[in-house]
Amino acid sequence: MILLPLKLQRATAAILAGLEKKNLIRTLKASRKVLASQDENGAMETIYCSHRSWGAHKLICVKKNSAAIKLNFHPDNEEFILINNNKTEFRPLCIVIGLLKHKKLAEKLKKGRLGAEDFIALAFEHNDHQTCIFTMLRDTVHCEVALPGRGQGPVFFVAEPSRLKLKSFRTKGYQLEVE
Repeated sequence: MILLPLKLQRATAAILAGLEKKNLIRTLKASRKVLASQDENGAMETIYCSHRSWGAHKLICVKKNSAAIKLNFHPDNEEFILINNNKTEFRPLCIVIGLLKHKKLAEKLKKGRLGAEDFIALAFEHNDHQTCIFTMLRDTVHCEVALPGRGQGPVFFVAEPSRLKLKSFRTKGYQLEVE
């Protein structure tokens, strides 16, 4: 088993902008078209629409208690909403994100060339307006884990198509670990 140690980094607006440039996530912000509108009725633009085969949208509440990294991906987008309105103390939430879409990561895995540089491990803070809401784009390999610390396992929300499939991404021969 090859250990891939991942250096934990604090999620920042700059890091999320870099992931957005790689077409792995989308941050929640107004589009240029909407911002530039001078129409007296305002403006509206669809950011994206789930494929109808995945059903209507749903909002789920998730709690993570484990630090085990079990990577997965989805065939459509999902929104992460990291808001804590309960005044509950949560342990830090880490999201491990593959820096290539699942097919490219699978190719590297098959060739035995997967490395720690193919992933990023981000520590997220609840209620940080620059990083607490974003879209994980389809086919982006990722996993949420609870980091050690005081408080309960972190709780967050996910909005996604109601019939969205969860597909495992197994790293045969490799083990990811957040340092």
